[in-house]
Amino acid sequence: MLRESIGNEPTIRLITRADDCGSSHSANVGIAEALKAGFLKNVSLMAPCRFIEEAAEMLIGHEDVCFGLHATLNAEWDQVKWGPVLPTSQVSTLVDGNGMFTPSPQVFEVQKPDLDEIMLEIQAQLDKLRRLGFRITYVDTHMFPEYHVPGMEERMAEWADKEGLLYWSRFCSSLRRAEETDHLIDDIVSRLRAADKGQYLYVGHPAIDTCEMRMLGNKHISGGELAASRVLEARLFTDPQILQLCKEKGIVPIRYDEASVVTEKLPPLDEWFF
Repeated sequence: MLRESIGNEPTIRLITRADDCGSSHSANVGIAEALKAGFLKNVSLMAPCRFIEEAAEMLIGHEDVCFGLHATLNAEWDQVKWGPVLPTSQVSTLVDGNGMFTPSPQVFEVQKPDLDEIMLEIQAQLDKLRRLGFRITYVDTHMFPEYHVPGMEERMAEWADKEGLLYWSRFCSSLRRAEETDHLIDDIVSRLRAADKGQYLYVGHPAIDTCEMRMLGNKHISGGELAASRVLEARLFTDPQILQLCKEKGIVPIRYDEASVVTEKLPPLDEWFF
């Protein structure tokens, strides 16, 4: 049952989620640190990435959070790449000439992927996480390929039901922008202050600033800028101003297994704040 505020008035409920766990050591440490404040309730895991085994060693003992499959079909950074869990011969429409995932799901609009191959790879990613000992509760996607592959949303929802997983998009709406600001924390505070009672998705990509993080980057953002951004995103789950505001306004962080279905279709991509 969803928790409610004093007087049985419905609360503002936030599905607080950290993405990209397993993508790097820096992300794993950032997420582990963010969990200590108790506000972060869901952690999304990237099965194809190099540091997923480390993530299992660091995080499986957290029984108070939900773990999810961050279904991964793209690798956006210039110097750090990852490819499928399955042999590339089984998912040839998903990879480039080097056997790695392509940088963006927009590529799928031109180079049409095989939807059966997509689902085979996502199944393999789920199986890998389960072998590592994770109890997977929900599934979401890295870089939203559902918006670019016709039929993928429906197949994902059907597959999630079969696997006993909660499909992320059914359980949330986005916190709408309340005022113009370029500072992430100020932006989130204004969104939370303006939010009506309801259930919302609240996502960050916590990490620490390291040489490893600074190796990432692409034409849109440098490695240094990315590292600074990820450190700032870690504060979404630990910043005293945010935590105090949530306490004052009766805003409750929840796990996916505490959430209610609020929609049946993906909202427009430009409505999401992350």
